Amino acid sequence: MKLCIVIVPGSDGDRLLDHLAQAEFGATKVGSSGGFLKRGSVTAFVAVEDERVSELLTLLRSDFPEVLESVPVSTLPLAEEWGQPTEVIDVRVGGAVVFVVDLAQVLRV
Repeated sequence: MKLCIVIVPGSDGDRLLDHLAQAEFGATKVGSSGGFLKRGSVTAFVAVEDERVSELLTLLRSDFPEVLESVPVSTLPLAEEWGQPTEVIDVRVGGAVVFVVDLAQVLRV
């Protein structure tokens, strides 16, 4: 078994759970925040049989693609080092970050 820790933007949280349920992946969702843009996110813990990990990753790649978003430099960490505060840059946002770790045991108590 593997534990897949899936992090998506907060706005994609409900959609993530819907897609996981449709594909018969059980998941536990928790709110999270942080990262480069300090936006809200959702973390889902998904216990997956080893042979289904690639299926999960394929689902995430196709249903939660990364996109480019233009953001003001002034909203970024260390903005003073990035250039003029009125400048706008493109930043990759969305998508999913996935950590896959070995899982010794799953218990429901």
